[in-house]
Amino acid sequence: MKENADEFLENLVKKTMKSSPLEAPPSDFTSNIMARINVKSTTTVYQPLISKMGWMLILTTGIAYVVYLYVISAGEPNDWFKAVDFSTVSNNEIMNFFSELKLARITTYAMVVCGLMLCAQVPILKYFITKRQQGSY
Repeated sequence: MKENADEFLENLVKKTMKSSPLEAPPSDFTSNIMARINVKSTTTVYQPLISKMGWMLILTTGIAYVVYLYVISAGEPNDWFKAVDFSTVSNNEIMNFFSELKLARITTYAMVVCGLMLCAQVPILKYFITKRQQGSY
């Protein structure tokens, strides 16, 4: 019974499809749609938080400060380092843990190679991400 109903429906669909004409869009359909779309393209221009001039000013100020400190303290001994107690930094449990930690030579080599690979991959990935954002990749 169910097979007859399925066959009847299939025949009905075939007859309906044959009798209905195939509709096609007009030839200028795409251009009409595109003409109706108002595209306002706004591109975001990348501007760094600190400009090149700002970095130069920061670098110049830092160098001038170091030179100033060197000139001012040229004749005086640096006794103010003795007044600061650095023992809390060097005498704690974390430093003791790392001082007792012994790494195998192969582990040290692996860490150095991984660090170098990371330093090499960061500029490469930045290049590809920049290219993808610009749309040329």
